Amino acid sequence: MRLKRSIYRLMAAWMLWFAAGPAMAEPPPVSEYQIKAAFLYNFAKFIEWPADAHLADAQSFAIGILGRDPFGPDIAVIEGKPVKDKPLRVVRGLTLEELKGCQVLFIGAASAAELERTLNSLKGQPVLTVGEFEGFARRGGMIHLMTVENKVRFEINAQVTDQAGLKVSSHLLRLAKIVSTDDASESH
Repeated sequence: MRLKRSIYRLMAAWMLWFAAGPAMAEPPPVSEYQIKAAFLYNFAKFIEWPADAHLADAQSFAIGILGRDPFGPDIAVIEGKPVKDKPLRVVRGLTLEELKGCQVLFIGAASAAELERTLNSLKGQPVLTVGEFEGFARRGGMIHLMTVENKVRFEINAQVTDQAGLKVSSHLLRLAKIVSTDDASESH
């Protein structure tokens, strides 16, 4: 699979094509959150959920945004796209209860105490947690999205994804920086 070498180029091309169509003359500028939306979409495609996650029973594949929504209209570019043979839908909410049934949960800005409560509530559940604030994966989140030298990068906490029964593609793991919850004490 060519994913290892070209996922970043593929995502950028994908975003441009879906944003402006295949016949575009000059590509429009792509925002940071359109790129991050593409990352969320690709994470969903390259992670396997356990059978007891009941994806086959779901009408759609849901990405939830908990708390403040940094994406705004930029995430619309992925809505309706197929994931696991289901149309992707984006759900926004201020509580976990409002986002029950989401397979991916993007956790917006939260205090350390709120983050800890949220991650403890989801511990061991087959919900992919993604956040963009410093130390997210080291604090027990699964994927930390970050911008480094104007490029979107990501860290994966493979311990936490394994505990939740999520299987991350080896190609995705090769593109990520692998961190663990044990690294949290080293980073402070």
